[in-house]
Amino acid sequence: MKIMHTADWHIGSFKGPEKNGVNLRLQDTIKCLEEMVRVAEKECPELVLVAGDIFHQAEIWQGRSHKELHIARSIIKKLSEAASEVIVMRGTPNHDAAEIFMSLEDTFERFPNVRIVTQPQVIQTVYADIAVVPGFDRGQFRAKCPGLSKEEENAVFSEELRNIIVGMRPLCRQDMLSILMAHYTVPGCNMESGQTMMLTQCEPVIPQETLTASEYDLVALGHIHRPQRLGAHNWYYSGAINAMNFNDEGQERGFWIHSVDPAGTWESTFYRTPIREFITFNFTDTDITALNLGQIDDVAYNYWRYNGAVKDKIVRVFYSCSLQNSKAFNRANLERALLEDGAFMVSDVLPDQIEEFVNRTELADITDPETNLVRYLDEKQVPQEKLQELILKARPIIAEAEAGMPTAANTGTFEPVEISVKNYRNYVDETFKFEDITFCTINGQNGAGKSSLFMDAIIDCLYEEPREGILRDDTGRSPWLRNDDSVRSGAIIFTFRIGDKKYRVTRTRAKSGKGTLNISYFGDGDWQDCSKERYNDTQQEILNIIGMDSFTFKSCALIMQDQYGLFLQAKPEERVEVLGTLLGLGVYQIMERIAQEKAKMYGAKNRELKQEIEIHRNTISEYGDSDEELKSCQAELKQYEADLQLKTAERDKNKLRLANQQEAEERHVKLLTDINMLNVKKAAVGQNRDTQLAIIDSCSVILDGRKEIEEKAAEHVALTERERKLSREAVLYSTKNAEAEELTRRIQSEQSDIDSIKEQIKQKRDELAAAQPTEQDAVVREKAAEYEQQKKLLEEAYEQERAYRMVEQSLIQERNELHKITARYDSEVKHLQLSEEGLKKKAELLSDVECVDLSNAKCAFLADAIAAGQTLKEYPGRYAELKKDYEEQAAPEDRKIADLEKQLAMMPFETGKVLAVSQKITALKPYAAQLEVINQREGKIALIESDLKHLQSNLEDAENRLSEVKVKAAEAKQERDRYAEAFEEHAKVLGSIDSLKPWIEKEKQLPVTEERKTTAMNRVMELAAEMEEINAQIAEKQADADKELLAMSGIEELAGSVARMNADVDAINMLVKKKQMQIGALQQRSDQISKLKKEIMALQEKQMDYAKETADYDILKGAFSQSGIPHQIIRSIIPKLTATSNSILGQMTGGKMGVEFRLERLQKNGKEKVSLDIFIAEYGKSVLPYLSKSGGEKVKSSLSVILSLAEIKSSSAGIQLGMLFIDEPPFLDGDGTQAYCDALETIQGRYPELKIMAITHDPTMKARFPQNLDVVKTDEGSKVVF
Repeated sequence: MKIMHTADWHIGSFKGPEKNGVNLRLQDTIKCLEEMVRVAEKECPELVLVAGDIFHQAEIWQGRSHKELHIARSIIKKLSEAASEVIVMRGTPNHDAAEIFMSLEDTFERFPNVRIVTQPQVIQTVYADIAVVPGFDRGQFRAKCPGLSKEEENAVFSEELRNIIVGMRPLCRQDMLSILMAHYTVPGCNMESGQTMMLTQCEPVIPQETLTASEYDLVALGHIHRPQRLGAHNWYYSGAINAMNFNDEGQERGFWIHSVDPAGTWESTFYRTPIREFITFNFTDTDITALNLGQIDDVAYNYWRYNGAVKDKIVRVFYSCSLQNSKAFNRANLERALLEDGAFMVSDVLPDQIEEFVNRTELADITDPETNLVRYLDEKQVPQEKLQELILKARPIIAEAEAGMPTAANTGTFEPVEISVKNYRNYVDETFKFEDITFCTINGQNGAGKSSLFMDAIIDCLYEEPREGILRDDTGRSPWLRNDDSVRSGAIIFTFRIGDKKYRVTRTRAKSGKGTLNISYFGDGDWQDCSKERYNDTQQEILNIIGMDSFTFKSCALIMQDQYGLFLQAKPEERVEVLGTLLGLGVYQIMERIAQEKAKMYGAKNRELKQEIEIHRNTISEYGDSDEELKSCQAELKQYEADLQLKTAERDKNKLRLANQQEAEERHVKLLTDINMLNVKKAAVGQNRDTQLAIIDSCSVILDGRKEIEEKAAEHVALTERERKLSREAVLYSTKNAEAEELTRRIQSEQSDIDSIKEQIKQKRDELAAAQPTEQDAVVREKAAEYEQQKKLLEEAYEQERAYRMVEQSLIQERNELHKITARYDSEVKHLQLSEEGLKKKAELLSDVECVDLSNAKCAFLADAIAAGQTLKEYPGRYAELKKDYEEQAAPEDRKIADLEKQLAMMPFETGKVLAVSQKITALKPYAAQLEVINQREGKIALIESDLKHLQSNLEDAENRLSEVKVKAAEAKQERDRYAEAFEEHAKVLGSIDSLKPWIEKEKQLPVTEERKTTAMNRVMELAAEMEEINAQIAEKQADADKELLAMSGIEELAGSVARMNADVDAINMLVKKKQMQIGALQQRSDQISKLKKEIMALQEKQMDYAKETADYDILKGAFSQSGIPHQIIRSIIPKLTATSNSILGQMTGGKMGVEFRLERLQKNGKEKVSLDIFIAEYGKSVLPYLSKSGGEKVKSSLSVILSLAEIKSSSAGIQLGMLFIDEPPFLDGDGTQAYCDALETIQGRYPELKIMAITHDPTMKARFPQNLDVVKTDEGSKVVF
């Protein structure tokens, strides 16, 4: 058995030349497909497996879709004529659209041997069972598993694929070959680039473990364009049918034919198709120099003319050269030479490396300010020692600037997530999510709202800069609010992501013009507000977060149709600012400001030091010479100190006498205090004695009543003994009384149960009477039995029809096979007949010639006629051989057909039997339900009878229990009454016992009272002795006090004398101190003069240091200024900007136009500024400023620069752009439009995560984009259809 395995036809138009309106690259694909058909007709495979991606673009405009669908139908039809079974599987949705596959299904519905498969299923054929797993739309799985990241989503899809593939294997028959068809990546395969695909999180994959576990005999895969076998298994990628781009350069393309013999031995052969080849040349600076010197023939011979390398090939050229060579390079001449030498087309002539861009210190690729500063200072030839000193001073500035940058916390890609509007321009309420957007056009009629949602709404949400140029009109209304009197307010919500942080900006405007603004970030599972209190401060916070003003944003991320020249028409200085913003050079402005502030600070300090030195000098001159005054003061001080010494000695003698008398006074006072304390203690002892006497009196009163207390206690003991004897009979009374009450309650309960059971018996008897059988029951039973019999007959009829259809299908297949054999025979006979007719015409020439010796004729035409006549003699044998081969091939098929027809005729199959039996079953089916009701009713009768029997038994039991309870209740009451008298006496005894309890307490207190009385009498005796001792101490201390009083006499007079002497000493001391202070001041003034002189020297040294610091920070300020490092960085990026812009503009204009950027320094208002001028070069014309060009030339130039700026921002450090939304450029011709699309495709190819959306009305442009959305007007406002 032979199996043709093919995939990835990619029928569609590619970038390339056209002839008579036909895309020649499409013709290449058709040629490859026709080669595959030719092989199929020769090999006659039993199965043809087409494993997806039949078409190249899922969404194309109508004319092309019809043409490409026609090509696919034609190829599939030819394959169905050459093979027994053809299975065509849908590939990925971005290539194979659902609608176009529905059309294929409709077309081949009448072809029994063609299967169009769009859903996973197992197809059973007479040759093998094929498990088909087409590509699927992610949307259905996102609905089941919402909110997943791309990596998590791919993991879910891969797991779903594994379940499908493993789950389909048991559905294949065990005795048949099993084949898996799929359109996915298997990790470990070789990609188009030659790399091995190992990353499984990038897309849904089929793990090799899944294929190993499922054990399919053959795995026929599509999706990877490189043909290959995976390992030692029968796992194959067919590869693409044709080469499509430069990834295919140097590789083969084609299809496989797998053969398997009855023993299960596999053999696979790869068939190559006649693909269009690709070739790339890499030119050096030497080559470009030669081309600029007109030596194009030499370059051509070195690269392709010596071997004809470009003949019929698609050519690409990369070149590396100096900036000057790049400017002079005429790409159009090179393209012309390649095409003249036979190249099919020249795809690209692109710069690979511009030396000046690489060699110019490469500051544009360096984001480290310190490294940039080192290179800047090196270029300024600053000495190494001085350079290191400046770097040390710059580091704190760099750290402070980077910490203060608003976007310091935000790095990564700025990516749109969702735009939502309410009452915004044409829209009532609309939300669009950008998650699935990669490369998409926005389509719709003029005025539908394309720009409103995807341009204006984003700008208005982030910056609120309406296209009308005003925030409110004369009535106070916002211009973006929907024009409807019922609208009270509108809102714009834009959600975006920067790196791993997600933000949401919400802006509203009321009809009155009042607005609100909020920005939040998503953290901890919820939106966190990061707005400021004031509206304008919140707007600034938004600018800080996104790191771009509106001018920059509209220059390279969101390009409106009327703003294509925004960057080019800006002032030269503003262009430099935009480039600085794109390159993240804002930090240098902060550094410049910090360096300037430090230079100012040190300059100010220097001026302060100068003033301080002048003040010191003035102070010194004011002090004058104070040495003579100092000597006179020192002599006066000496005399004062001698007088002070004599007066102090006399005073100290009298102070000693006064101190002795003062000590006597203190002792006298202390003795009087002790006497007072003893009198207090004496009074306390007397009070304590009185308290003890009172205790003795109270205890005597209690002890006098001892006899009465003891009598009452004896009475309490007797009553307690009586209570103990009566308590048993009282307990028996209470127990029997409780028992009698409980039995009374049971009597009531049993009587209630009896009444309830009687009521239930009555209800059951009524139900039994209502459930008796009817006369219709017998009819229902008969019809229900007939229903079951007809069901068995229907199953037999189904089985007979299934067996009949299987044989019938085999007969159709055998007839098809015989038809193919007959068709081949008829074709070969016809071919032989045509050949025979041609030979006969040649042989007829012999009858008209007059040659004498025909056997030896030398004429070429006679020799040819003679040979034809001899060949004609062989034709009867050829006819016989053909007929013999035909009969040998047809005979087995005839026998099979005859056997099958006979088998079919003998099969017990009646047409219409299934329908007839089904109708009877339908008519009888209600009786089955009625029989179920009868059976339920009979079961209910038995249940009721059982319930009645049970209830009657319960009634008898309840009546018996009631009789027993009544007897027990009477007995309990009789026994209770026997103990009633004892119960009453017990209660009275308990009352008497309670009244005697206080006397028991008094009896217990008698011993205690006796002991208290004895203790109090002893304490009275102790206190009398203590009183006598206190009186003796008072008398002794009084005598000592009288002696000290005598020693104190004359103390007042002595104290007055000492006070007067102290005054004299203090007066002299004041004179000494005053003179000492005068001398100290003079000495301090002398020291101060010396100190000021030293300080002046130190300040002069510090003044020199501050001047040096000021100069150093002025150098750093210049380095960080716009004309310093930023100028060098921008200067280094200009070549890349020039090369990229010229590459894009060259594609648009066929190499006829170019852009030139000139960076210059100029003086403005006394300050040096950097400006960027833009000139347009046109082949054969002089270089002119941008503003002097025509409208179409301006648009093309602007577009090339815009796309270059977008690419620079997408690859720069800090916040990169993950979006490029662009409105349709005006004034572009067909080639310009294609070049515009090529440029967008190139940027998207370089930055796959960049979301590109382009507004267009051009169907040609629309066809170049794999994604399309439409904006339509409805009664509910504009809507987006994606």
